[in-house]
Amino acid sequence: MMQLLPETIQQLSADAGLPILAGLTYEQLEEALAVKLEELISTDFQQFVLLLYKIDVSEHSIRQVLEADLTPAVYRKIAALLIDRQQEKIISRKKYSQPPPDDGEEKW
Repeated sequence: MMQLLPETIQQLSADAGLPILAGLTYEQLEEALAVKLEELISTDFQQFVLLLYKIDVSEHSIRQVLEADLTPAVYRKIAALLIDRQQEKIISRKKYSQPPPDDGEEKW
């Protein structure tokens, strides 16, 4: 999934409204998102929920993380969920945007 990191950074930057520098490592991206998430949860919870909706992170996944961990590390775990979901969407888009293979039969 590391080869998807540049696309992931670009998409998360757009979705989160966070200027994320290209060329970050996974850990740096996770930390940058964790800081943003902590800020959103503390100051604008509605915007946090909107971000989760926009990226399409399951409510169930978020609840599992929150129930298991209420330390400051929880922000990194939520950030990891956002990164993973974004990468799943990128893979899915690539998979379904490819033209069907040409098997030599005439198409109508």
